[in-house]
Amino acid sequence: MSTEELMKERLERIETVLKGKEPDRVPVTGATTVWHGRYAGYTAKEVLFDYEKSKDAALKVARDFDFDTFTPIIGLEGMIYTVAFLNQPEISSAARFILGPTHLVLQDVYSRWPGYELDENAHPQFIGKEIMKVDEYDQLIENPLEFINKVVMPRINKKLADVGSAEYNAALTKYGLELARFGAFMAELSMEMAKIGYPTIPMSWAYAPLDLIGDFLRDIKNIVLDLFRVPEKVKDAVEAVKPLIIKAAEISAPPVEVRKQLFGTDVVECFYPLHLNEYLNPKLYSEFYWPSLNDIFHKVAEMGQVNFVLFEGKHDAHLETLLEAPKKKVVGVFEKTDPRKVREVLGDHVILVSGPPNSLLIGGTPQKVEEYMKSLLEDCKEGGMMIWPGVDGGISRDAKPENVKAMVDAVKKYGKY
Repeated sequence: MSTEELMKERLERIETVLKGKEPDRVPVTGATTVWHGRYAGYTAKEVLFDYEKSKDAALKVARDFDFDTFTPIIGLEGMIYTVAFLNQPEISSAARFILGPTHLVLQDVYSRWPGYELDENAHPQFIGKEIMKVDEYDQLIENPLEFINKVVMPRINKKLADVGSAEYNAALTKYGLELARFGAFMAELSMEMAKIGYPTIPMSWAYAPLDLIGDFLRDIKNIVLDLFRVPEKVKDAVEAVKPLIIKAAEISAPPVEVRKQLFGTDVVECFYPLHLNEYLNPKLYSEFYWPSLNDIFHKVAEMGQVNFVLFEGKHDAHLETLLEAPKKKVVGVFEKTDPRKVREVLGDHVILVSGPPNSLLIGGTPQKVEEYMKSLLEDCKEGGMMIWPGVDGGISRDAKPENVKAMVDAVKKYGKY
């Protein structure tokens, strides 16, 4: 099969699932932060700070493993930056993740990186912080974008603490240059991937409003307490930041007129990670979390995008709420919820993504991986699904290559329709 034919086959397979239908077989969509580096003989620090080495490692994985797509996600959660630069779309869309190099430039207080704060082979870490005080909700509600830029950003980033200073101006300049370097890396990687038959699916960015406040402003422990101490303030804050997230999803998507030209598809995956869902009981979830998130799901679907959602933790208690989401316009990666239960409760209302957990890819054997995948595919593939290896966060650095290969082989064997 030629590279062009392979690209067409893989793209059609993924597009078919994202449109809520069954393809020829279940596609495998690989993603990792540092596993590609270990496989290629690099340290975690090298693939997170040296784009050339990260590209080399990603292409080696792509050649050696027959995924349908493969993406190195070499950053940590950084949606607050996308929102902060919302009025500068070319910066906003590129600022979605905190990167190793941008951490060095801005000295953000959230992240820890291998070779700097951590061992050179450690996974990067996001550490929550209380950035906004409880008595500052009114400022956030009154003008969220102004508050984020004038109050929050200087607190998050040590190099932006003295607004208007030479250090502040230099840091923003260097930050823009790093985003440009990252954008060039991703564009070059996409082109090199295409040369070996790997499609790139266009992405946009969104977030659950309560997660934005909890992750980046109040920290998880404080936001949960706020639901009881200042519930109306939290609700008003959620409504205040919701339009910003909807706008972010709109401006971060590649323009309609160039999607086909650049990517060969008109499909856009709008990416969200959910965090507080596991911490909230059904009452709190339905009162504070779900209504605004569901509003965004519907708005994104109306834009012609597909919501691509990481349901982190156990989402069992909230599955039925997803029946209110736009049908076949939510792709759900369920980290700890049994995909069989997802099928039982939701049928084909949500496009199912599942896969082997990292514990199996790290500690299992190829035979155990095949057995796991056979059972998963036989029980869940009907109606269309995708496999996300390392369903709990992407392929871990310690995953055994032979187990990842066994997973791909099992999908080819048991994932056909």
